Amino acid sequence: MTAVTVISKYQVVIPPEARRKLGIYTGTRLHAIPEKSGSRLVKEPSIDEISGLLRGMPVQDRDIRNEEDRDLP
Repeated sequence: MTAVTVISKYQVVIPPEARRKLGIYTGTRLHAIPEKSGSRLVKEPSIDEISGLLRGMPVQDRDIRNEEDRDLP
């Protein structure tokens, strides 16, 4: 575990080793999630990281191009 210090502008500096390991670069968004013992910083995935998440999932209505093509009840 690596400790960081909050500076006067309420900013923290993440050590280079942790940034490399976690893939955090300039512009990376982190979410601060409150927990009982403190809070957790979670990296927001980039478009490139989530691009393949839906690949391979079954598609029920793959022939639907527009809402007019769907038979709505």
